[in-house]
Amino acid sequence: MTDNNNPAGNKNFLDSVVGFIGVAGGLIAIFTGVFQLWESNQQGARELRWEQAKMAKEMVSTMLADDGWVAMEMMDWDDEGREYEINGSKTLVNAQTVFDALENPVSDAKAKYIVDRFDRSLFLISQMEIAVRSSLVKIEDVRYPLSWYVSHRICAKKSLFENYMKENAAAETLQFFQRLDEWNQCNLQ
Repeated sequence: MTDNNNPAGNKNFLDSVVGFIGVAGGLIAIFTGVFQLWESNQQGARELRWEQAKMAKEMVSTMLADDGWVAMEMMDWDDEGREYEINGSKTLVNAQTVFDALENPVSDAKAKYIVDRFDRSLFLISQMEIAVRSSLVKIEDVRYPLSWYVSHRICAKKSLFENYMKENAAAETLQFFQRLDEWNQCNLQ
């Protein structure tokens, strides 16, 4: 004969059910916490990426608005050149003028004007390298328009630019260029 009214058996069964519910509840709480942490990390990563892209846009915009950017624009003109006001008079500058100035940086007022702009441009590029290195920005966000200038204007005279940077710019400047596929694919002259 079995005793269905066994209080000790019912208590053990009830304790087991309560324990199971407690363990299941604990596991659900752990999984919920892990999921919320994962979601929070994902949101943080998206926000960080947004801030990196925003900083990159600001850096590129600042570079393009700076007087130093004129150095890159001067190389846009192969033969016809473009007039720039240097020491109060208009002077024609083209890509070859830039190359000549970098080979002989202190020859005349025109060369000094070009070198001053070019040095300023290289300084801004070094700042971008520092920002990339410290993860403030990603290289893919700051590579253009410099990557275009490398492949279309600088590559033909890569050794001239490389030597100039080694002699006259912060090491970070050349390091930035070395991050660019276009730079690494240039044939040395």
